[in-house]
Amino acid sequence: MKSICLIFLLVLIPLSSQALEMTGPDNGKSVSISLSEKLSVTLLGNPTTGYRWDLAEINRGVLNTNTDVAFAADSSMPGAGGKFTFLFTAVQLGTTRIKLIYHRPWEKNVQPVQTFDVTVSVIAAEQLKTAFYQSSDGKVIEATFDLKLNQVLINLPDGRKVLLPAAVSGSGARYSDGTDTFWEHQGVGRFFKGESLLFKGAVLRTINQNSVGR
Repeated sequence: MKSICLIFLLVLIPLSSQALEMTGPDNGKSVSISLSEKLSVTLLGNPTTGYRWDLAEINRGVLNTNTDVAFAADSSMPGAGGKFTFLFTAVQLGTTRIKLIYHRPWEKNVQPVQTFDVTVSVIAAEQLKTAFYQSSDGKVIEATFDLKLNQVLINLPDGRKVLLPAAVSGSGARYSDGTDTFWEHQGVGRFFKGESLLFKGAVLRTINQNSVGR
């Protein structure tokens, strides 16, 4: 496919050791990680109401997880909500569903008020390629190309993450969801919001990968 052909012309470096982070807006998505890589899921909730997030479905042969979910309150005020965080580690090649439910555990035969459902593929490291691009004003974005699912995960300078599927491209590698677009052509990465160009930068040949997390 044309959208993939130029990926191998990039100067690619290994994935960061930091965990791939997923949050509420990622519900319903599919992602890939490599063996031994970590994946975190952070969701909003308020345990003082009796509700909590629990793991309802996973293949533990593919992703290992500590059953203890971490909770961090947003403030010290009584009744404050906060964030539940689950951490997973890829232990075997394969695909699994992660289904989390927000419920009151003691209420039987009651549908959860919220669900979070994603599909995670654990694939060989060579099927995940990462490149960093730097603009003329020093801003950096990170693009992780998933050659299995034919998509790219973009980490923007403001910390926002965008997961984009491959799109038809007359030249270069183009990924778009109809609103956000990433286009790589001849070693230059461009990120658009609609028709507006928000970022343009050249691929970096060397970088300390720990300085820009996935």
